Amino acid sequence: MQDIKGITAQLQAWINQMMSAGKVVDIDALNHHLAEMMTVQNSTPIDRFNGFTSEQMHQMIYSPLEKGCPVQLRTLTDSQLNDIPLMRQVLHLMDILDKSELKLTAKGYIPPKIVEELYQMGTHSWNTDWYKQKSEPKTEEIRVLRVVLKECGLVKTRTGKMSLTSKGKRLLINRNELLRIVMLFLLRDYNTGWLDLWDDMDVGNLGRIYSLWLLHHYGNEWRHTDFYAGEYSRAFPTLTKAHAYGYRVFNRLFHLIGLCDVNEREEDRGPGFGERVIKTDVLDMMFEFAEPGN
Repeated sequence: MQDIKGITAQLQAWINQMMSAGKVVDIDALNHHLAEMMTVQNSTPIDRFNGFTSEQMHQMIYSPLEKGCPVQLRTLTDSQLNDIPLMRQVLHLMDILDKSELKLTAKGYIPPKIVEELYQMGTHSWNTDWYKQKSEPKTEEIRVLRVVLKECGLVKTRTGKMSLTSKGKRLLINRNELLRIVMLFLLRDYNTGWLDLWDDMDVGNLGRIYSLWLLHHYGNEWRHTDFYAGEYSRAFPTLTKAHAYGYRVFNRLFHLIGLCDVNEREEDRGPGFGERVIKTDVLDMMFEFAEPGN
């Protein structure tokens, strides 16, 4: 996040100034001045980051939800956890597996009856509502749910049966830690592009915590996802595929969790269908947001 050319130019100007004054510039003096310059740069609000500093943006990209990150996960009650659509699904399937192993279909999928139960607990989407019978291959939300549980080490599959891991059993009791592990995976590690054909994997995947802050900051009213793509592209100028960004971040991730609503109801059919979003109460219930510069 640093302007290398700008730093080099400033450093050379300082060296020239010192030499013109007849002062010797040794390595210790050079390192000391460079450290001072970096401190100033890292703590300076940057307009294209909506006023966040380079250091804050670095935290959002590389240390999401950790100490120093402008976005923090709150500690929630069991009732609040149940208000999060994705966590309702996670906990329902884990509760089933805690009682007994789940026999999968002959092709290794979650049985349609369980898929239907899980789907009704989620946020729904028009592309899955189109199918009358809910099966795992035709239900993107359940496909993602299974990836989350597997990649977080919560479930395992052997000889056609799904069961909880020892980690899954432990986290079923410590549900706030379960929430943290699931959110860290989705906001840091999950590839939102695995189900689409756009070739740039960085779009929407890089800086997801910053996208979350953008939704918090601007999401009180319905906005086209192109608006958010514009703000995102100001921060990351080389990532300019607006439709890929909007669909991956909002339709495929934030809506799945329950952090935003998308205009994809039957009455929304027409131009801009599925391309306008507004934040839900779940967003600010789950996360605490610092203002830029703080």
